[in-house]
Amino acid sequence: ADAYANKVLAEARGQAAQLLEEAEGYRAQQVNQAEGEASRFSAVLAEYEKAPDVTRKRLYLETMENVLGQMDKIILDQSAGGEGQGIVPYLPLNELRRGGKN
Repeated sequence: ADAYANKVLAEARGQAAQLLEEAEGYRAQQVNQAEGEASRFSAVLAEYEKAPDVTRKRLYLETMENVLGQMDKIILDQSAGGEGQGIVPYLPLNELRRGGKN
């Protein structure tokens, strides 16, 4: 009975140590991520305080690039009179440049 108890106790201690190590790793990861985000925010805030309009525009453009970067795009020209002529061909120049290098 003592051998079984010692075996179970050793396994439980091993599992507890493993859980503690995993929790400590997760904590360190979360702290590092939060510190990185805070650092980036502080950098953006410093730039915003220097030039609010420029920083606001830059953040908007970066966000639109991230959101729309992988989307198919169609450009409509409203000055064409609405008879189907208002569709402007869009050439994905970045993709064409990448394709030419292969």
